[in-house]
Amino acid sequence: MTSQLSKFSTCSEILINSKVDKVWTLLSKTSHLELVHPFCKSHKKLVWDNKSKIDQLTYINGLTYERNFYNFEKNKGFKLMIGKKKGKKSRVEWSLKPINDKTHLSIKVTPYISEKYHLIIYNFLLIFYVLPLLKKYLNCVTKGIKFYLEEGLSVKQNQFGKHRWFSS
Repeated sequence: MTSQLSKFSTCSEILINSKVDKVWTLLSKTSHLELVHPFCKSHKKLVWDNKSKIDQLTYINGLTYERNFYNFEKNKGFKLMIGKKKGKKSRVEWSLKPINDKTHLSIKVTPYISEKYHLIIYNFLLIFYVLPLLKKYLNCVTKGIKFYLEEGLSVKQNQFGKHRWFSS
């Protein structure tokens, strides 16, 4: 299913006290979201080879999304489409930039356009409801990655607060 993407997006950025190659090693590790993601119940690779990279993220509340990667650059980041297996997909762009012995991590999400509402109403809902909640979610994910790399401890479920879309 092809999704038309919104012209609006949101982003979370964080500076991590860790070299870019260490951050990359974590982010490219099997099931890494189980270590760093505060709303992750399980994370597994479905297909992972030179032609295709697809994994599955199941949230605490049971919601399951597939992530289909279409760009994967070592120590730089990756781009993917995320959503329900047969549903519409949103674009996610992970970017890593080395800054001396630290790493600037950013995660940008561009949501799909829902056809449930007229575009004007949808854009209003997107700006005042969806994007703020999405930013809160992304901030929790980036904090989780920073916490894991700097403290050496796995992130607990809802460690940075509950989220209405993904917590139980």
